[in-house]
Amino acid sequence: MNAALRSSGKVAAIASEEDDEAIWLGEGPFVVVFDPLDGSRNIDSSIPTGTIFGIYRRLPEADHLPLTEKAAINVLQRGERTVAAGYALYSSATVMCLSVGSGLYGFTLDHSIGEFVYSHHDIRIPERGQIYSLNDARYFDWPSGLQRYIDNIRQGNGQTRKKYSARYICSLVADLHRTVLYGGLAMNPRSHLQLVYEANPLSYLVEQGGGKATDGKRRILEINPIMLHQRLPLFLGSMADIAELVSYGDIQQVHNPGYEV
Repeated sequence: MNAALRSSGKVAAIASEEDDEAIWLGEGPFVVVFDPLDGSRNIDSSIPTGTIFGIYRRLPEADHLPLTEKAAINVLQRGERTVAAGYALYSSATVMCLSVGSGLYGFTLDHSIGEFVYSHHDIRIPERGQIYSLNDARYFDWPSGLQRYIDNIRQGNGQTRKKYSARYICSLVADLHRTVLYGGLAMNPRSHLQLVYEANPLSYLVEQGGGKATDGKRRILEINPIMLHQRLPLFLGSMADIAELVSYGDIQQVHNPGYEV
């Protein structure tokens, strides 16, 4: 992927989960951040994986700086400055969801012609869903607000009075894609997800689809990144479902025991 972005001549700087720091490529107009293989631990068990990317415009005000500093400043842009983002899901079909700032759209790979075809028109995340996605096995590590919220929606005591179901793949792109199509919530209350190349692109896509993205206290796209591999809690999904969750307060998991995989 790095080689393809370099050869395009359009990209000034890149940053990814695989690199320790940002890389300056040249004088192109764009900056690209990406997670090349989300859910990579699932490969051997054939569970869906994905790719996440976000695109910014190069910051000309940083052009006079040394290359390392210039690259870092360009990739640490606030999510509100995103000009395009997308994810690819590798599953029973290869699907790419994309936004360039005017809505959320989906494309499916047609293997017979080797091209992506326009398959999901103007995706709108339902205002409410009835599915939540997070690791229930960690329930006793969660803060009280998150526990109370999950208890209520499981028992049908939330605002909708419907009983919610749990669906958890442990592959962020897959869990989010289901949430985008059917509504509900995809979340991780721990400071686990990477702001720059996971949370920001996915939050941009969710907002373009009419949903909501937060770390439990702040809108994700308003957070100023201070380091490339900065981590935070992430709650994505239906506008009304996320608003109800946040109303409980105390949903970020501060206590974080080591989880062995």
